[in-house]
Amino acid sequence: MIPARGTIDIRLAELARRKERLVARSESQRGAIASSFDGLRRPLTIAEKGLAVARFMQAHPALVGAGMAVLVAMRGRGLLSIAGRGLAAWRAWKSLSSLSALLFR
Repeated sequence: MIPARGTIDIRLAELARRKERLVARSESQRGAIASSFDGLRRPLTIAEKGLAVARFMQAHPALVGAGMAVLVAMRGRGLLSIAGRGLAAWRAWKSLSSLSALLFR
């Protein structure tokens, strides 16, 4: 026996309403999950940066060794002095590289 056309229309309308309710509920749940993870955003960002440093060190062991050798050779100087000079060198490099990018486009 084939159901009447009106019965099918009613069932389809019920399914559409149920789908709308489920979609709204899903959106609400996604929002709740996202807000519960907001407190973890900063620690996870820091952990991700730490992993990136570890991967870099693993991929460039010679560079890490050279850096350690420099630190051992300069043990008489303060670490802050070395860090300050490194920061100044990095800033100079960034300035020169951006300037060269502008000049040689």
